[in-house]
Amino acid sequence: MSVQVEDRPAAEPAGLLFDRLALLAILGALVLAAWNGQVVIVIVLALVLAAAGLAWLWSRYSLAGVTAERTLSEHRIFPGESIELQLRLANRKLLPLPWIELDDEMSTGLNPDIPLAASFRPGYGRLSKTAALLWYTSVGWKHRLYGQRRGYYTLGPLTLTSGDIFGFYPRYLTRAATDHVIVYPEIFPIARLGIPPLYPIGETTAEKRIFEDPVRVIGVRDYTPQDSLRHVHWKASARHQSLQVKVFEPTTTLTVALFLAVDSFRRGRPRDEDVFELGISTAASVASHLIERHSSVGLYVNSKLADTARPAEMMPGSSTEQLVAVLEALAKVTPEASGPFEDFLQSGMTGLPWGTTLLFVVSGESPQLADLFNVLKESGKRLAVLYVVGAADSAGAPDPAWHSIRQPEDFTAVDTGVTP
Repeated sequence: MSVQVEDRPAAEPAGLLFDRLALLAILGALVLAAWNGQVVIVIVLALVLAAAGLAWLWSRYSLAGVTAERTLSEHRIFPGESIELQLRLANRKLLPLPWIELDDEMSTGLNPDIPLAASFRPGYGRLSKTAALLWYTSVGWKHRLYGQRRGYYTLGPLTLTSGDIFGFYPRYLTRAATDHVIVYPEIFPIARLGIPPLYPIGETTAEKRIFEDPVRVIGVRDYTPQDSLRHVHWKASARHQSLQVKVFEPTTTLTVALFLAVDSFRRGRPRDEDVFELGISTAASVASHLIERHSSVGLYVNSKLADTARPAEMMPGSSTEQLVAVLEALAKVTPEASGPFEDFLQSGMTGLPWGTTLLFVVSGESPQLADLFNVLKESGKRLAVLYVVGAADSAGAPDPAWHSIRQPEDFTAVDTGVTP
């Protein structure tokens, strides 16, 4: 994707000597010197005015026909991956540019391969480039941006600065031409996260043959006219000298609503960035694990997302596009809650399919959450609760970073039986 800078530029003199009042004063001095016959003074002042006029005219057209383009090789990456950023300047006119500067403001979280200049916006820096361009020439630069942490990062605006050869009248041109880079949450194997066994949480054996899973063959049997020829096991048929069809394992898939309680990560204590990120990675890992096993997953997060400042509410789905949407939403999650989780849960449960398993990712135990989970359990809801805690709360664990997710005893059992 590329963006072009086209906005109308603004200019200002480099110093008091060449502002309007100063030039009027010089013109008045020239007239007075000519009146008194001071030839040398007239020549000097005339040269100053001529230089100022030439500089102003040069500056006036310096950014005309200049284009700046930003191109990103990717807009979505995982932590530890990088993308290529290309910046390109082109001067499409006869007037040469003895100097021109291009500043691309970007979030410092993208970690470019060169240091960023300071910016007035907190959390942002400027990637600055300088060049000299003759007529109808262009120049380009390539850099790599590294996504070290999950997030929704912004690039832009682009700012061009140029002017006359003397630098008397610098000219600025800015356009809010923005791009966004999404760094997905880190996804870990479920076993590595230290989550207590929830399996079968994705695909479960059914008591009745609701439908058969065509990828799980558990045997063969004789062919009947009602069977599809697509299910004929030709090698077994050759061995038995009669048509044999595959017998599939009867399965059903879960529908899971994944709730991430953002405000639970800061209740009664300072927010721990690592614990918060671990909670988001937990939600992403569970969603990936379930969707890869053809279960339907919905996502509900009471956070003000980075792009909309609204909470995430996604109905369950099992497609690859659903997983991408879930990961994008989790990448945009901010620590700022949209409201109390208890209130958000009521609206999030509206419209969920009957029999949906509620899976909560929270941090810290509070009376409000405990009461809420008990009410849900007593009402017959199928639920599991994952508590994400810091290393200090996991004292004695051989590897606190990966033993910080647990389930309280009351919620270890997840009913994965077939919904009647």
